[in-house]
Amino acid sequence: MISASPHVIRNMSLVLGREDLIESKKTFEKFLSRYENDHELREIGDVLMTYLSTRDQKTLGRIRSDLEELKERRRLESRGRMKRGRSTMMQLITLA
Repeated sequence: MISASPHVIRNMSLVLGREDLIESKKTFEKFLSRYENDHELREIGDVLMTYLSTRDQKTLGRIRSDLEELKERRRLESRGRMKRGRSTMMQLITLA
């Protein structure tokens, strides 16, 4: 499964921060279609669609905090993969 990177999530958050609802909806739809199997991102997108119909500020706050948490989690996950990749490469070099 391909998941949205921290950079993609950051971009989504920045667009949402501009409070342009049309641009936010388009941006979310674009990335949700690109990362259609990213269930965590899809959940946040579903909440955004709810927000668009209710304009409830608590919901907007939840979306922002959920995006921030997901971005941070993905950032840590990608750093872990990089470290594992580097140690594997070092093992291969040592074996050679």
